[in-house]
Amino acid sequence: TRGSVGAGNAITPEEVAAADLVIVAADIEVDLAKFAGKPMYRTSTGLALKKTAQELDKAVAEATPYEPAGKAQTATTEGKKESAGAYRHLLTGVSYMLPMVVAGGLCIALSFAFGIEAFKEPATLAAALMQIGGGSAFALMVPVLAGYIAFSIADRPGLTPGLIGGMLAVSTGSGFIGGIIAGFLAGYIAKLISTQLKLPQSMEALKPILIIPLISSLVVGLAMIYLIGKPVAGILEGLTHWLQTMGTAN
Repeated sequence: TRGSVGAGNAITPEEVAAADLVIVAADIEVDLAKFAGKPMYRTSTGLALKKTAQELDKAVAEATPYEPAGKAQTATTEGKKESAGAYRHLLTGVSYMLPMVVAGGLCIALSFAFGIEAFKEPATLAAALMQIGGGSAFALMVPVLAGYIAFSIADRPGLTPGLIGGMLAVSTGSGFIGGIIAGFLAGYIAKLISTQLKLPQSMEALKPILIIPLISSLVVGLAMIYLIGKPVAGILEGLTHWLQTMGTAN
């Protein structure tokens, strides 16, 4: 099982070896590398809980051998994965971002407990709490969202360009929308490089630590600076102005 605090009741290698079939009921991306080669059926937690018998029957009938990302997959498996992919990737990013929101919000609330404007006084506890919550935790929300959207799509190679794209979304003013775009862009670019770039065996070890992060970060970074950041920021600014005029209209 895997909850908000991480994995619990972890499956041992012996249990994996003895298993005839693996059923994965998850709404976010989880590490499945240990199940490589095992017949696998994927479903949502909702269906697994509400329609358990039907899902077990479908698992027996439709399970296919699992192959980790970067290896060939059947058209049927790939199609099913992509059909629900965007929602799952977004949900993965949000699930990793939520602790930042909660921790940052509570720190800001504690700062306000000393007075609404108490944080403006330097070298006080209220100022320190505001720096932790508003200046640090909240500043990481968009980068973490983008980073783990990309991580969900491309695994570890997607994390670096996703985080960088998220930081650029903040610096360009494109906010959460820019962060979501950066996350998906980083994930699919990193995945494309990982699966399509063929290197000599002696250089394969450089792909996940140098080649994929560098190329994908450059592409995502340049796209955010020159193509995506400013237009999205302009749209958000226009929407904000429109909402403000609606609020002040008679």
